[in-house]
Amino acid sequence: ALSGAVAFSILTPRYDTYATTVGGHETLTLHDGSRIELNSNTVVRVSQNPSRRLVRLDKGEAFFEIRHDSNHPFVVVAAGHRLVDLGTKFSVRADADHLKVALVEGSVRVETQTGQGERTLSPGDVLLASTGSLSVEKQPLTTLAITLAWRRGMLVFHETSLLDAAQEFNRYNETKIVIHDLNAARETINGMLPANDLEEFSRMARNIFGLRTEKRGSEILFTR
Repeated sequence: ALSGAVAFSILTPRYDTYATTVGGHETLTLHDGSRIELNSNTVVRVSQNPSRRLVRLDKGEAFFEIRHDSNHPFVVVAAGHRLVDLGTKFSVRADADHLKVALVEGSVRVETQTGQGERTLSPGDVLLASTGSLSVEKQPLTTLAITLAWRRGMLVFHETSLLDAAQEFNRYNETKIVIHDLNAARETINGMLPANDLEEFSRMARNIFGLRTEKRGSEILFTR
C-alpha cells in the first residue's frame, strides 16, 4: 500500500495555479527559462519537475515562449487538446468549447482528444477548434503580431464590427459596453486603442458614429 501511494504521488502532477484579473497582465518565468505571458482573466496551472513540463490553460489567453528540450517536451493542455512544443513561440486562447492557437516561431504539434487526429503547425498557422470541427489557416506574421498587441496593452481592429470591438473591450474591463442600436452594432472600425481606455472607445463612438453614451452602474450604454 505504501509503495502504491508513493507511485501515485510521483505519477500525479502537482500544480501551481496562476491567475490574472479582468484587465490583468502577468509574465511567468519557469525554472527552465521558458516564459508564459497571461492575458486578461486567464487561469493556468503549471507542473514542472526534472521529468515533466506541463501547463493547463483553464481559461483565457496566454503567449508561450518555450525553451526547447527534446528529452522533456513542454505540453499545454487546453479545451480538450494537447499542444506539444517543438521549439516554439505561440499563443493559445481557450474556453470550454473553443480553442485558437497561433504559431509565431518554431513548430507545435496539436493532438486532439476528439478523434480528429493531430496537426503540426508551422509559423503563420492559426488553428481553430471547437466541438466536432478543426481548421488551420495561414496568416502573415505581421497579422499575427497585430493580434498579439494585447501584450503591449493595446487592441487592434481592422474592419471590425462595433459589436465585436465592444465584446473584445469587455474582456479587459469590469465596466461593460452595451450597444443597444443594432445598426450601430454593425458599423465597422479600424485602428488601435488601449485595452483599458473605455473613454477613448466612447469618444470614438460619439465622434464617428454619432452615438450617445450613458453610464449605468457597471455598464456603458451606447444608443442613437
